[in-house]
Amino acid sequence: MKIGFIGLGNMGLNIVKNLLDHGHEIVAWNRSPEPRIEAANAGASCVNDMRQLVQSLEGKRVVFSMVSAGPAVDLILFGSGEDSLFELLSAGDIFVDLANSHYKDTHIRAEKLAAKGIHMLDAGVSGGVGGARKGACCMVGGDEVSFRYVEQVFKDMSQENGYGYFGKSGSGHYVKMIHNAIEYGMMQAIGEGLNLLQSSEYKQNDMRKLLEVWNSGSIIESKLVGFLKESITKSGNLENLESEIGSLGTGMWASEEALRSGVPFTAITHAVYSRYESRGAGSLAFKVIQAMRAEFGAHTGQERESK
Repeated sequence: MKIGFIGLGNMGLNIVKNLLDHGHEIVAWNRSPEPRIEAANAGASCVNDMRQLVQSLEGKRVVFSMVSAGPAVDLILFGSGEDSLFELLSAGDIFVDLANSHYKDTHIRAEKLAAKGIHMLDAGVSGGVGGARKGACCMVGGDEVSFRYVEQVFKDMSQENGYGYFGKSGSGHYVKMIHNAIEYGMMQAIGEGLNLLQSSEYKQNDMRKLLEVWNSGSIIESKLVGFLKESITKSGNLENLESEIGSLGTGMWASEEALRSGVPFTAITHAVYSRYESRGAGSLAFKVIQAMRAEFGAHTGQERESK
């Protein structure tokens, strides 16, 4: 399928390379030129602006976006006058938001696009940079007919059985929000457990060996444990790791949603507060959590959620 793709950051560029490997024809645009050069070298047709991108597509046009969640999504959709996607796309075209957007923002955007007959899909993407390149996990919501039209794209960019349609507009981003909140809690548990271990008389000098054992058949075997092992391999030991934990907002949104709904959410909310507590602190638990984030998503400790 021929699709437009906007946003060639760490995730977007690797998704483009993945889709090119699967035979899709990609017309790509990114605000800064360097990623466009790399995408072009991988086989994408790169353009200088969104107008050229839309004009390069024929028939029922499909545009995927992996720009940062928040104002950047509104900017490409509605904020550039005649060069916004709202003005450039036509009735029947499909816009796919791959960012970790808040599901309420997704509702608003989908309604605005629907007024012109433009369909919107919201898709949460998990798996980090490596998953984007080799096979991600995609959680999709929005117009089901539009999903079926582009389903092969999601199938190709995902691992086997790694994508699904979850319902009306906002459901993809809502499911991804819950996924990320669970991720918060899992990383918090690993960090706190290792912090206790290293504070005991049984402190381990070879943490890589411990994590290798845990990741070889134990109940807590996981990608997260593997990411931590890789991070320690690169840094030498836990003490060299960054201790401030970045936060992009999905955990906070989920905690707010739980409070609004009256649903117990204690472990995950504690993990959210822990990220705030890590600012200016140096706990080993915080270093462990941030190390996993940096490994799977190239996330930094200085990231902050948009207010």
